[in-house]
Amino acid sequence: MTMYGLRHPLLAKTAAAAALAGLLAGIPAILLIYFWPIDLPTRDDLATPGEPIVIRTLLLATVWMGWGLFALAVTVEIVGMIRAGRSRVRLPFQRLAAYLITTITVAATAPIAAPRALVPAAAIAATSTQTPDHTASAEPDKGETAKPYVTYAIQPRDTLWTIAEKQLGDPMRYRDIIALNQGRTMNDGRSFTQGEWLEPGCILHLPADARKPDRVRPRTHTVTSGESLWAISKQHLGKGAHYKKIFKLNRGRPQPGGARLTDPDVLEPGWRLILPKHGRDAQQGAKPVHRRTLPRHTAEPTRGTSSSETPPSVSVSRPMPDMWTKHAPLPPATGTISLRPAFDSRSSHPPAESAPHVQGSEVVVLPQGGVMALSFAAGVAVALAATRLHRRRRLPVPSIDEPISVLAPELQSPAVRTLEQAHRSSEPEAGPSDDFELVSSAFEIEPPVTLKVGIRDDAPVHLPLSGLNLALAGPGADDCIRAIVLDLLTQADAYRASILIPIQDAERWFGDAIATVTDHLPELQLVATLDEAIRHLEEQLIGRRGLLEDYEANDIHQLRQAEPGEPLPALLLAASCPDGHPYLDNLLTMASSLGLGAVLTGFSSSGTTCDLDRDHRVTEAVGPLTEELRDASLFHLPSDAAASVLYTLATGNGLPEAHPEQPADLSVPQLSSTPHLVQFTLLGEPAIHVCGTPVDLSRRTKALELFVLLALRPKGLDREEICEHLWPDLEETLAGYRFHAALKDLRTALRDAATPDDKKTLFIERSGKTYRIEPQHIDVDLWAFHQALADARTATDEKEKLAALETAAALCRGQLGQGLKYDWLDQDHRWPLTIASIKALLQLGALHEHARHNERALEIYDQACALDPDVESAARSAIRLLTTLGRTDEARQRFRRLKARLDALGVPVSPETQAVVQRLRATGEPPQLKSPPNPG
Repeated sequence: MTMYGLRHPLLAKTAAAAALAGLLAGIPAILLIYFWPIDLPTRDDLATPGEPIVIRTLLLATVWMGWGLFALAVTVEIVGMIRAGRSRVRLPFQRLAAYLITTITVAATAPIAAPRALVPAAAIAATSTQTPDHTASAEPDKGETAKPYVTYAIQPRDTLWTIAEKQLGDPMRYRDIIALNQGRTMNDGRSFTQGEWLEPGCILHLPADARKPDRVRPRTHTVTSGESLWAISKQHLGKGAHYKKIFKLNRGRPQPGGARLTDPDVLEPGWRLILPKHGRDAQQGAKPVHRRTLPRHTAEPTRGTSSSETPPSVSVSRPMPDMWTKHAPLPPATGTISLRPAFDSRSSHPPAESAPHVQGSEVVVLPQGGVMALSFAAGVAVALAATRLHRRRRLPVPSIDEPISVLAPELQSPAVRTLEQAHRSSEPEAGPSDDFELVSSAFEIEPPVTLKVGIRDDAPVHLPLSGLNLALAGPGADDCIRAIVLDLLTQADAYRASILIPIQDAERWFGDAIATVTDHLPELQLVATLDEAIRHLEEQLIGRRGLLEDYEANDIHQLRQAEPGEPLPALLLAASCPDGHPYLDNLLTMASSLGLGAVLTGFSSSGTTCDLDRDHRVTEAVGPLTEELRDASLFHLPSDAAASVLYTLATGNGLPEAHPEQPADLSVPQLSSTPHLVQFTLLGEPAIHVCGTPVDLSRRTKALELFVLLALRPKGLDREEICEHLWPDLEETLAGYRFHAALKDLRTALRDAATPDDKKTLFIERSGKTYRIEPQHIDVDLWAFHQALADARTATDEKEKLAALETAAALCRGQLGQGLKYDWLDQDHRWPLTIASIKALLQLGALHEHARHNERALEIYDQACALDPDVESAARSAIRLLTTLGRTDEARQRFRRLKARLDALGVPVSPETQAVVQRLRATGEPPQLKSPPNPG
């Protein structure tokens, strides 16, 4: 063991010995010297407890009692150490005694703690696997038993005490770890018995009962000669028509020999295909695995996604604090995010009547007071990604005279921003997917069969959608209806789910603006009255019953399997029905097998009626779902948050955004032509050079993030603003400590690489409360890019503008901070800068075309396509110019790549691109350029 924070075993041992001696001998010495003899209070003194002598006597008695308990705990620990066994006695102060004694004794005989700055924490994964001794390591182990053990990769700042506490559940079991590893040769070649620090990455053996996280490996299939995806799907998934799922999981994955699966009809023997988690084989396993199904609005937080090239590694993660249980009130609406291990209701294969009961849930607490499932946050994140893709796809080619600036970030509603941050936080350490991957992977064809409506006893509450007849009453009913409707919208499209709402109720729940978004949400159907909605429900019921008879199916699930081409989306009616509606109740009674259901505010005579309090907790439930809903806390959204989420879903589905475009207020320092001490590259992969020497800050992650943040804010930020960006969830004082540590790490890294004459340079200066980069010592390429755009805006002729834009193009080496995964960077800076860069490149290409520099123009268009392949106007400009140059084969190849990418997103080619393709397909001479051109 070691004293926390001391970096050497001898210092830790000395400090522990001094602390133990001070507590054992120092306390009684002080008491005997200064407080002896003790003046005991008389009976008269006890009659007035406020007398000083009474208080002093009580305090002295408390101190003596505490010292006695500590001394007894030390004795128990020493006896236990001598016997080399675990003491069953548990006393106050025993952990402190064990910690001090262990630090003294173990510091001389075993590795102690892993230093903090040896490797970045993100690079070390703590793996836990149960392995026989002979397969654990290549080194010979001395004195080890033959029984199975668990391996653990040491992380920075680990101690034997903390490892025992986290992995074995009892810090006092550090002795078991010592006994199991005594004499072993570690990864670095040193014996465990040496008094060295635990090196990060070295492997410790732990007792076999150490905590082992569940590990789910993807199922794979090795292709044999003559096999097809249809046959493989029929063998493993039960139906050949599901071959598209296998193709989707494996498309583009490297296979043995370097080939990739690009055509579902072309398979090579020896290829290893990852199979979906559902299917005949999976259902025969001992433990079913439920898969989230994702619509075009919904994305799965990819924890070890099965489409990875290798099976996902297992990490030992820190337990999250308990956030929301039935017995605890909701926390204040501060926008905090609470994550728990989860099951999502979007699994479509388990029958609706057997929704799984899962111990755990994931919830997001919104700053406006709402509480939603984390799966809902994934759907909102997909909608935001689709919104950005729509905007970039529709980006027009700027005219030659258009001034180009980096636009200020758009203001998102607090609810939408919190939901996107929650989704990003739930993704693996590798970071979130880019927009294209997030949206293209969200397509799903199978309708949802359950609704996740809330949480009870830390488990999500799943209700079958088919035949659902749920009425909510009380002050929280409207908020819960909003949550149910929007959650279904995130996993719906016109062929998966449909939601029917009378327009009067829709306007009450979501505001008058709902009528403007329905054109871009075809799955949301507004009808004039409740009676009209019931008539629509009746038509669906009659039609689906007829289809069941035609296909001799028992329920909607069998019907969908028998006829996958028939559009049979799940249908949910949401309406206000204060006094109940007997005819609707009769319809829903007959709809239990037809994929139809209803959620109402008011009363249901034959369904389930729940009374909600203001905290959206079910206080009373009557009906068939009473057991599922009793004491449950339902998900809910206030009206403002619901309106902003609804608008986000619509923009992700193509609704044009109406927002003013304002240039970012970024005043870059005056650029100097003299060489700078530090060169900081931010456009593309971040790189830092001091006097020409590269500086690696990957092990000082917060120092790098601080450097990036200050580079994006040349005017500087005060400490509170910096902490809000870098440590938004930490208490102010702790965040302040982290800030000063990151600042020190940054300055130290830069000074270590500087020349002796520059060792005293601050690099990050402070003026009042503001911290900023010293522009006289540090050159940032982003500042030069902004200056180039400013020069292009003020240019007086085309030659001067061409030179300024060429400078900007030379700096566009990639997206801002490529590879960095900071929430604030993605949401506020990366995409506005990317759009400005694309516009500058397109304008530069147009200028070169105007000057008849066609080859250079084509290079610029290629650079724009590489920077962002989702900008259709850039690809269109390249296709048009290739056609003009007579290179029609290259033009057709470019168009095929563009169309394939658009098809993956489910969007058509724009009319402007279609016009260019028509010219490409036309016979005869290629079209000639007019002067001046207007590309795109």
